Amino acid sequence: MKHLFSILMLSIILTTTGFAQPILSKSNFCLNYVDSTTYHVADTNSLLNTTIGANVIFDYTNLKGYGMIQKAYYVDPATTANASSFPTANLAEKSDAAAANLVYSLISNDSVTDLGFVADIIGFGLTTAKYNVDPEKIMRFPFQYANSYSDHYAGSFSANVVPVGVVSTNAAGDVTIDADAWGRLDLPFGVSIDSVIRIKRVETTVTETIVLTPLPSITPITVHAVIVSYYKPSISKAPLISFVDASYTQNSSIVQSNKTVISQYPIGVVSVEEKSLLRGIGLYPNPSKNGSTRLSINTEKSMIVKIDVLNMLGQKMDEVTNSRLNVGKNSFEINTSKLNPGIYFIAITSSNDVKIAKKFMVE
Repeated sequence: MKHLFSILMLSIILTTTGFAQPILSKSNFCLNYVDSTTYHVADTNSLLNTTIGANVIFDYTNLKGYGMIQKAYYVDPATTANASSFPTANLAEKSDAAAANLVYSLISNDSVTDLGFVADIIGFGLTTAKYNVDPEKIMRFPFQYANSYSDHYAGSFSANVVPVGVVSTNAAGDVTIDADAWGRLDLPFGVSIDSVIRIKRVETTVTETIVLTPLPSITPITVHAVIVSYYKPSISKAPLISFVDASYTQNSSIVQSNKTVISQYPIGVVSVEEKSLLRGIGLYPNPSKNGSTRLSINTEKSMIVKIDVLNMLGQKMDEVTNSRLNVGKNSFEINTSKLNPGIYFIAITSSNDVKIAKKFMVE
């Protein structure tokens, strides 16, 4: 009897203190129409923790941001303007950071399939991508640590290019999904979450030549993206943190690259003491007028600062300067002529890691 009691107590201790890797399934991974997720946008200089393996620690305690928040919404595809382009979709995702952008999915008992997207892409206008030849499998169930698979996808792209009008091309790509780690996720403000699984998604899409008669044709474009997300299904079906690093290349040269870091949990911001190093930050006019606005900064001491223009997703749109400020007033002219109307941020980062953001509008 004493031996049996010892076994029972050991079983209880192991059950209450041990950590188990999560297993993703349709019921704990797939979101519904009524769901929404609020994300804090992190500094895009935040470093991805590359730790992989079993029962590891993902240290993001130093994650910092600019105080920006965005929401993701999950809606019935039939209620969207592009429903006819994705007739088999049963879920659509959108963000309040870009109202025109939608991602369409087909959820089944054993997988999640990406059917395509609609996005307002700079330089191309409103673009519709339909993986109607071979859809893209972005998750298979059940899925757990050490699982990995690859999938090929193909379809058509169309865009409303000014002044040509609607143009079309074909595209194909490959995606790899890998559960390369699980363990404890450490976040700012003492938040620590055990049994978190890390999912790494790597995909590359290549388009065919885009004919723009009578303008010169656009040679094939390669889009490459790495998305690393951390999940704890018992807390949220949506990722707790996601790192998105994407670029598109043409003629072996990177045309544009974007990085986004988001977290469901509050992110550390600069302290009052740190902010005192940068006083009297002003933007005028705000909203921007005639394609420009002027940034003024009064400093108590000379320091090196990097000043960037960010969009609502925390993506870098332009670099204003990376130079030393003098004591007193410093002024910079910011060109906003190439920015679409909307909300943007001036992100100021000093050499001693002070981070401050100033919101402005472009009309």
